[in-house]
Formats: sequence, C-alpha cells, structure tokens
Amino acid sequence: MRRRSLLTALALPIAAPALAQGAWPSRPVRIISSSPPAGASDILSRTVAAALQEQTGQSFLVENRAGAGGVVGSDFVAKSAPDGYTWLTTNVGPQAIFRELVRNMPYDTRNDFRHVTIIGTLPVVLIVNKDLPFRTLAEYVAAAKARPGAINFGSGGNGTLHHLTAELLKAAAGIDITHVPYRGAQAATADVLGGRIEGMIDSLPSAAVHIRSGNVRALAVSSAGRSSAFPEIPTFAESGYPGVVTTNWFSIAGPARVPEEIIQAMYAQLKRALESGAVRERLASIGVDPRGDPPDVTQRYIHGEIDRWGEVVRRTGVTMD
Repeated sequence: MRRRSLLTALALPIAAPALAQGAWPSRPVRIISSSPPAGASDILSRTVAAALQEQTGQSFLVENRAGAGGVVGSDFVAKSAPDGYTWLTTNVGPQAIFRELVRNMPYDTRNDFRHVTIIGTLPVVLIVNKDLPFRTLAEYVAAAKARPGAINFGSGGNGTLHHLTAELLKAAAGIDITHVPYRGAQAATADVLGGRIEGMIDSLPSAAVHIRSGNVRALAVSSAGRSSAFPEIPTFAESGYPGVVTTNWFSIAGPARVPEEIIQAMYAQLKRALESGAVRERLASIGVDPRGDPPDVTQRYIHGEIDRWGEVVRRTGVTMD
C-alpha cells in the first residue's frame, strides 16, 4: 500500500498538466472579431469557430467588437481574464501598424497579447464601382492624374493596411486621390456599390462576393503574385508598381497571461482545423493562404511585423489625423 501511494504521489505532477489541458474548454468560448460583420476578420473568425465547435463539442461564439480599425476589440481582449475563454481575431493593423500611428494606445502590442497562430495571409484589392469608365489600373491612374483630388477611395479605417496600401500607390504613381476612412470595410463597400465613392482598397475575402457577382470591378491585388482564387486580377507589381506589395495576416490571440497549457491546447485545435479539407477549401475560395505556425514562431513573426510597419509608416508620413 505504501509503495502504491508513493507511486501515485510521484505521478500527480505529471498528470496534472494533462488534466488541466483536457478540461479546456469546459464552457462556451468567445472569439472577438475586431471587424464588423462581413469583414475579413469576421469571415475568418466564423470559419474557424465552426470548425473548433465541431472538433471540441463546445460552443465557440463569434462576437463583433468593431471600432478604431480594430483597436476596440483588441483592447477588450487585452484586458479580459486570461482564462482561455476569450480570444481575438486580429491583424496587421491594430497589432503592428497602429503601434507607430496611434498616440496613447490603450494596449501594448508587444507585451499584452499571446498569439497562438496565424490563420492565414491575404492581399488587399483595389475595387471600383462597376459603372465607372476605367477598367484597368492604368486607366484609373490616368483619371486620377487628369483630376487631382477628385477621385475618392475608401478604406476600413484610417491608418489600416487598406489605407497604407493606397498611400504606397499614391507615392509610386504620383497621383492625388482622396482618402475616405470608414468604421469598417462593410460601410465603405456599401458606398462603392451605391456609387457614392469611386472605389476602395478592401480585403480580398470581403470583396470576393462582389467581384464574383460583377457588382464591382477589381483592378489590382497587393500580393507579390496573382491570387489563386482570382487569377484574372493583375497585381500592382505587374501593373508597373513593384513597391506596392502588401500582405495582411490574421492571427488568433489571447491576453498575455493565458496559461501555456491552454495556449498549446488552442493551437492543437486550430492546427487541426487548418489542416481540414473543408476549412482549407473555404479559405482558398476567398483568397486566403492558410498558415498555422506554432505559437512561439507566430509571436516572433508578429514582433518582426511591428518593426517592419513602423518603418513604412515613418517613410510614407501617414498620420491618424
């Protein structure tokens, strides 16, 4: 009996982490999308949440907390309990670009989040109202040069990747187009469809349905090569602007102090989801390249992105004013 008790006691420290990991999730989990419904963050959040729910048998609920280009949702999660039941779908804007742009940021992008993995990467796309006369990027640039300041472009928010990509195009092409920031991409898209603004830079997943329906015309994507989902859309680079190459990424993150065993459990579930045929097919259909790197690799990558985009913001002179 004494020997058996000693063996049991010795086994407890080994078994405890496994039990703790196995107990998660024991109740519904929230995934905060920092974009409005139908935005890229929302689409990816719901795709992943459905897979996680099926895998675990537990509810994964997507909650939209849009505002300030993703800062509102990010701040909410940064200040949430680090218990593994509140996660964030976030991207290059609120995690990297805004660190340089936003004064008095309510959170520290280097220290207030624990990133689990990058779901996928995707380009942004320049779309215009279908009734406008220009059908190529060259025609768009020519029209902008003919009427400086007269052509408006929308974006999902001031200082977002959408905005910065257009600023890179403005500098490269030597054109003057007017930025109209919106509270999320959906409102900007509505105004493009309605002809209230000429066009916008949008995330490819958000624009996909309108491109396929013919309700908007896509002039260029920001990736280095053409999108496999939309091979007919040329890149900015091949259209004569090699400096306009940008990529957005979407990660799942929790507050900084989420226990490591829960981080690893969440990563295992996300990796399984990203390896499933259904999820990969869904992501590919909207132009997203799946990732799935481990947490430590993801954390280092995002810290590198903070450095990279800080330099771009300083070079372009973009401000939040």
